[in-house]
Amino acid sequence: MKLHEPSIRVLALAGTALGQTAKRYCDSSSSICYSGWTGANGVTIGVALPTTATAPFDTILQIISPIANGWVGFSWGGTMPYVPLTVGWVNNASSTTIYSSRKAYGLSLPVAYDGAEYSYLKGTGYNKTHWTLNVRCKGCSQWQDVDGNLQSLSPNNTAVPFAHAYSAKLPKEPANNKSTFNVHSSFGHWTLDLSIGQNADFDKLVNANLVPDVPPPSSSAPPIPSSTLSTSVIPSSTPVPSSTSVPLSCSGLQLRSPALTASGWRAVKVAGSLTQPRGLTFDNAGNLLVIQNILGITAHTVGPDGCLTSMKTLLSDDRLNHGIVLSQDGKTLYASSATSVFAYDYNSANLSISGSPRTIVSGMDSKGHTTRTLSIPPKYPNLLVVSHGSNDNFDYGAADIKTGRSCVKVFDVTKTPSAGYDYPTGGYHLGYGLRNEVGLAYDADGMLWGVENASDEIHRTIGGHSTDIHMDNPAEEINYLGDPSKENTQWYGYPTCYTVWQPSVITDRNFTVGDQFVLAPNATFDDDTCVQKSKAALMTFQAHSAPLDAKFNRNYTSMYVTLHGSWDRVPSTGFKVVEVPFGSGANGFRPKAQISSNSGYTDIFWHAQVENCSTTECFRPVSIATDKHERMYITSDGGEEGEIIILGKV
Repeated sequence: MKLHEPSIRVLALAGTALGQTAKRYCDSSSSICYSGWTGANGVTIGVALPTTATAPFDTILQIISPIANGWVGFSWGGTMPYVPLTVGWVNNASSTTIYSSRKAYGLSLPVAYDGAEYSYLKGTGYNKTHWTLNVRCKGCSQWQDVDGNLQSLSPNNTAVPFAHAYSAKLPKEPANNKSTFNVHSSFGHWTLDLSIGQNADFDKLVNANLVPDVPPPSSSAPPIPSSTLSTSVIPSSTPVPSSTSVPLSCSGLQLRSPALTASGWRAVKVAGSLTQPRGLTFDNAGNLLVIQNILGITAHTVGPDGCLTSMKTLLSDDRLNHGIVLSQDGKTLYASSATSVFAYDYNSANLSISGSPRTIVSGMDSKGHTTRTLSIPPKYPNLLVVSHGSNDNFDYGAADIKTGRSCVKVFDVTKTPSAGYDYPTGGYHLGYGLRNEVGLAYDADGMLWGVENASDEIHRTIGGHSTDIHMDNPAEEINYLGDPSKENTQWYGYPTCYTVWQPSVITDRNFTVGDQFVLAPNATFDDDTCVQKSKAALMTFQAHSAPLDAKFNRNYTSMYVTLHGSWDRVPSTGFKVVEVPFGSGANGFRPKAQISSNSGYTDIFWHAQVENCSTTECFRPVSIATDKHERMYITSDGGEEGEIIILGKV
């Protein structure tokens, strides 16, 4: 259906009146009044509700967007993970605009969400300049968070937090409301006064504006094929003898996007059609355990050639999203959700978990970066290391060590309280001011290293003039965290101090690669203050590469790092696995490259046309597990298909 002219008039009025401020506006064609917000790019989002005091209640959502936006998403809880999301886009095939009900289980592609029920209202459609989505939602005012606690919108709250995101790219299948789509090009947080969005005759207005006899968009996504792109790998079903090298192929499997490897290396796909696979580890019997986001934990047996031969669901739990590690005796399996770490009794002989899960750590923040990497130091089997990222791009509260965010902490599992540790107050620190230290690795001395994701969309402000420097700054980092048995309360800079990757675009001062800087120098805190107060990185990666895991090789001469890939950079970068040469000296293990070098690593697995890579294209390396033959099994949580490769030397 085409967009009704009255809705265009609403957009014009809203864009003029609202600006960046939430105000009440009424759609003259439907008589529905909204509490609405308009962003700088012309997107208007309005929420209408009945006159009520408490949830649950039905809501009406209106999204009006310039036609240039391929999709616009709205968060009912003001953050991306673990809340209902409504996404809208144009479906040209049916000459209308459609909704997509979603929920995200981390900072990854949101999946279909059946906890909310939608109905179209009049005015939904598009014309040459704008599209509009008007829907009534049952189930958007109340939901359960990751821990099963009931969360509700407060209908009389004058500052309810909401959020939006949008992209210029259409979803892959615009006629399918479960289609995959690429990551947002921009996002924002704001508040609405819901009290001004109340309608006394809400039910009557809904009934008068319901669109009759309109079937919902396609509710069944087509099965994801195991392969859509050819590679140089030739599938073979012929059994092979036990081997310590990387196989030539695994039967019937090919990478969705062809990839290249450095001389002397080979990469072969060993699993596909997985659900956002993230963390993985080998048990003592050589089985590969994988956390599949939204699903739980699966166990995969490994054949004599290194290919995976079977899969078993070990644990169904949609709370688990990334971290996984086994105790050194192989009898206790630890796994993380956004807010907690659980322990399970595990038997590798029959691939089973027994008993109820035990809470080891709780009290972590469920907003923003929700991956909680887990590791056990080789020299200290009683210690569990847990990383915690920021709750936003700029989490200013994390500057206080007591918040327990943007840090790495250690807990003695032999002394776990009956209710588990509280993350902010329990255990001890291995550094804070670490924006999102997802990848953790131990060198030969047992010292801990971390790889860090730095901030997006940064500007340098001098004398009130702001310059966008985000394309090539700040650098991603390798940080030395030290002895895991000893408390480390050093501050590593976030959210104030950042690391230079490309000095030439910061023109107010002469920097070199690896220097630290602040976004807006002032008399109280400037670039030089970072040098005095912040623990600097020891090596850098290109901005927005998104390092997610790190592993040392057997003789500790190299660190291998997965670079998950950029969203905040054009052209794209990352989507590869790199090798960082290391050496040992008087100060212990260190990267061989100087901090002033931005060529301290080499690619060993990458895509030839990385500029075309996205959340739905290319292998997106996440986590590494190394087998006894030093072959790396690496997950990819790509939106089109979850995959695992085996990568090693030949």
